[in-house]
Amino acid sequence: MKILVVGCGKVGSEIVRDLAGSNEVDSVVAIDASSQNLKQLRKRVPIKLQTVRLSILQKTQFHNLLEKVDLVCGALPGRLGFDLMTETVKSGKDTVDISYTPRDAFLLQRRAKDAGCRVVPQCGVAPGFTNMCVGDASRRMERMDSVEIFVGGLPEKPQPPLNYRIVFSLEDVVNEYSRPVQVIEEGERKKVEALSGRGLTSFPGVGKLEYFLTDGLGSLPKSYPKTREMHEFTLRYPGHADMMQTLRILGFFERNPVKIGVDEVEPRQLTIELLRGAMSRGSPEDFLAFRVDVKGLSGGKKTHLRYQLLDHYNRKSEVSAMARTTAYPCTSVALLVGAGKIKETGIVTPERIAQNPRLFQFVLDRLAERNVGMKVTNLN
Repeated sequence: MKILVVGCGKVGSEIVRDLAGSNEVDSVVAIDASSQNLKQLRKRVPIKLQTVRLSILQKTQFHNLLEKVDLVCGALPGRLGFDLMTETVKSGKDTVDISYTPRDAFLLQRRAKDAGCRVVPQCGVAPGFTNMCVGDASRRMERMDSVEIFVGGLPEKPQPPLNYRIVFSLEDVVNEYSRPVQVIEEGERKKVEALSGRGLTSFPGVGKLEYFLTDGLGSLPKSYPKTREMHEFTLRYPGHADMMQTLRILGFFERNPVKIGVDEVEPRQLTIELLRGAMSRGSPEDFLAFRVDVKGLSGGKKTHLRYQLLDHYNRKSEVSAMARTTAYPCTSVALLVGAGKIKETGIVTPERIAQNPRLFQFVLDRLAERNVGMKVTNLN
C-alpha cells in the first residue's frame, strides 16, 4: 500500500511517522509547501519515505502524484481541506482527512460515489474520534437523547497570561473562537456564538478546567438529527475564554482590513501573528483530555455512557498528545480503507464507521498499542 500524506505540520508529520512504521504500508509520499517541514520530517522518518515540496494549488503536478498512490491522508489547515478532498475525488482516490473545513464535505457526495471512492472527513480527534464514540453509543442504544462532548489540548505547565500553547494550526484555533457553533437544543438545530455556554468541570488527573461552546460536532447533527440535545465544548484553563472573547468583541478577529497610515492591515492576521509568539512559550509537554457523555434508552431503560480519554506528551518520541490523538484515528481509518474493510463509497463519516463494532475495536486496539487508552463506563 502506498499512501500520500498532504501537509506535514505538527499532526501531519506524526501521521507520516505512524504510517511508515506500519507493516501494512509499503511506502509513504509526503508533500508540503514548506521545505523546512520536509527536512525535519526526513530526520524523524528514515524509512519508507519520499518527500516532495509541493502545494495542492499546483494541480498538474499534484494529480500526477495522485496517480502513483493508493490513498490519501489530508492534514492541511481547514481553509484548504475541502479543496484537497475535491481534487482527490476527481482522481477517484480514497481519502481520510483531519481538517475542519468551512464547507460541507457532503457537497462531494455524488461525485465521490460516481468515482467509486471513499472520503472520510474530519477524522482527527474532535471531530473524529469523538464522533466514533457517539457512533458506538448509537449502536448500543435504541434512542439517543443527548450528546455532550468536552475536549481540549493544553500545556502541562501553562504560561500566563493565556495559559495556552499552540498544538495545531493557530489559524484554526482562532476560527474555533470566532466561528458560529452548531448545536441541537430541545430538538432544534441552531447556531449560537462561540465561547458561550461557559462553565467549570473537574477532569480526573487534571483538575478544574473551564469549558465553552465551539463548532466541533462535525457531521453529528446531520447523522443524528432526532437527538434532543447535542453540544461540543472546548476545555481550557480557567480565564482563557474571557480573554479570547474580549479580543473578539474589540475586533481583533475581524477580516476586514483597517487602514493604518498608508497601509491596510487585516486585524485577524495581525492577531494570529502576535498570538503565535505568546502561544509558543514554555515547555512543549501537553495533555489531551476528552469526555463524551451520551444519554438515551437501551433495552427500554435509561442509559448514560461515558467515553473518557487522557493522553500525555510522549517524551521518548517528542510527540504532543494533540498530535498523537489526532493522527492515530486518521491512520487507523486509513488502514481500514486501504485493506478494503469499508465497502461503502461516497462520504463516510467517522460515526458511521464506528457503528460497526469490529471497525471501532480495530481503532481502539491501534490506539491502545500506542498507549492511548480510552475508558468506557456505563454510569447507570
